[in-house]
Amino acid sequence: MPPRARRKTAPDRPEQPPRFVPAPGVLEPGAVWDGVAAMAGLGAGEVVPDVEIRESRFDGTDLSGRSFPGLHVRDAVFLRCDLSGAVLDRAVLERVVFDGCRLTGLVLAGATLRDVTVTDSRADLLNLRMASARFLRMEGTGLRGADLYEFSGTDVALLGCDLTGADLDRAGLAGAHLHGSVLDDVRGALSLRGARIGADQQVALGAAVLDALGVQVTGSP
Repeated sequence: MPPRARRKTAPDRPEQPPRFVPAPGVLEPGAVWDGVAAMAGLGAGEVVPDVEIRESRFDGTDLSGRSFPGLHVRDAVFLRCDLSGAVLDRAVLERVVFDGCRLTGLVLAGATLRDVTVTDSRADLLNLRMASARFLRMEGTGLRGADLYEFSGTDVALLGCDLTGADLDRAGLAGAHLHGSVLDDVRGALSLRGARIGADQQVALGAAVLDALGVQVTGSP
């Protein structure tokens, strides 16, 4: 019998070239970057539409507060970058890594994420409203107050993350791994039906579930 195919359990890593070419000084609207290395000092306008990034690397780049409508990123690595407050509505991210980045308030509403990894980053108030993800892994990342309203995820792992106060209302998170994550005061806890947690998370999640069910803990009548 032929060997059984190995089941995929984690996001695929980005494909990166052996060498990069230096990025232009400014990221222009409609740019197509392939095999580019961008460092600190990269310039960009307030609104930069229809950009496509392939097999590229960003290190220490500040793109905070910019809007990137129509963005498509494939096989890219972002190291120590600042995308706080950036707007990536309906972006397509495929085989992308964010490591040690500032993603506070990043807007990915309606985005499509495939094989995306986020590690050791700050992503409080991250907006994933109505986004979809397949093989999304976030580890050691702050997600306080994150908005996952109607987020649809399969093969999702949020490990060792701080989800305090996150909005999970109507999210699809069946099968998600949440081990080591802080789940205090999450809203829409019933959306975690079928998710996987550790024994140490039962109390915090139980309180959120009771709140979602409208159950009040009171003294004897």
